[in-house]
Amino acid sequence: MTSNLPRTKPAPVPVPEPHHGRAWAVTVMLVLLALINWADKAVLGLVAVPLMRDLGIGPGEYGLLASAIYFLFAVSAVFAGFLANRRSTKWMLVWMVVIWSVSQYAIWLAPTFLVIFLARIVLGFGEGPSAGLSFHAAAKWFPDEKRTLPVALQNVGAFGGIAVAAPALTWIISHHDWHWAFFAVGTAGVVWLLIWLFVGREGPLDGSKPAAKGTVFDSGIRVRYRTLLTTRSFIGATLVGLSAYWGLAVLSAWLPAYLRTSHGYSATAAANIVMGVSLTAVGFLVVQALLTSAMMKRGVSSRIARSGMASLSTALAGGFVIISAGTSTGALQIVVLCLGFGLGLVTFTTGAVTISEFVPVLQRGAVLGLYVAILTSAGVFAPAVFGWIVSADGAGQAHGYTVALLVSGVFIAFGGVAGLVLINPKRDIARIAAAAG
Repeated sequence: MTSNLPRTKPAPVPVPEPHHGRAWAVTVMLVLLALINWADKAVLGLVAVPLMRDLGIGPGEYGLLASAIYFLFAVSAVFAGFLANRRSTKWMLVWMVVIWSVSQYAIWLAPTFLVIFLARIVLGFGEGPSAGLSFHAAAKWFPDEKRTLPVALQNVGAFGGIAVAAPALTWIISHHDWHWAFFAVGTAGVVWLLIWLFVGREGPLDGSKPAAKGTVFDSGIRVRYRTLLTTRSFIGATLVGLSAYWGLAVLSAWLPAYLRTSHGYSATAAANIVMGVSLTAVGFLVVQALLTSAMMKRGVSSRIARSGMASLSTALAGGFVIISAGTSTGALQIVVLCLGFGLGLVTFTTGAVTISEFVPVLQRGAVLGLYVAILTSAGVFAPAVFGWIVSADGAGQAHGYTVALLVSGVFIAFGGVAGLVLINPKRDIARIAAAAG
């Protein structure tokens, strides 16, 4: 019997061309939003040493504070994802940033263990939808073949946020009380919000009319969520993202404390190393985005140009994290740490773009919300597990850090290998297109 399944990506359907200037203005704002988002996350790691000293807590309690931001992260990501199928992403982002700033101001005003714990939970509720909503908002302005760069730039903003926050917030911490760092990131959110009210707008590729220069997935079709979520590409992209996010959670919550406690770096030196990791990630993101775009223009499949590169990078990142656990203090250690914690972060671009290839626009917000919810669940476990290993190791904290890094490296490498095996967008595009009729 001859199969009627399409052998290639569905043909484009006609649509109005998106407004180029507005599309990039929205993209710039989303990049800045990602920068503030990750400054919000990184600030706790940067104040870890004085915070533990002033509150009289150890690694275990600090690990709980670091994990608190993820307690409601997945819940809000899923809820907002389904809501985004029917509501304006512009106004959802407005309320999201309001929650961010209020929670940061609460820590600034009352920096006690309980207030920090509760405020970080609220912050996580507000930040959970951020990545999914931002990717969804960008996808409404750019057709599939042009989405890699704007989404990559959002991730550049995210890791740039860590790079900018590390020296800037360290200066604030050194010259003022550490809780003023929370005031700074809260105020950055307010400034962004005021500008977004004038710049933010919904893109034309929202499924409400014949889609602009896109595929049938940019029109008004729907398929069952079970069909979307059980594709091997979705499962593979999620596993890669989950493992990479584990590394990112360890980076933001524990790397500064590890460098200062186990290797004797000063606060400024540790912040500079964190900045180096972030800049390494930014460099890989830019190179990957440009290389992916060039490869796809030459007809290379997205399985190789997008997901293959990201999965391989994540597998290699895990290997470098494992190597870093046994590397002595010095320049080589810094290089290995930058590669280990920076190389795998390209997956946050390719994962979202890969999913947008085969998920209809009317369901994309929900599926990206689920994707973000699953991968960011690593943020709940990674800081707490890392802290538990450090505290529980009978050979002392230095040995505990080594074991925790080894465990993290193995997990990251596993996710990268899983992505190489599972992700194949062309196969799943055919499956979803057939299900959509």
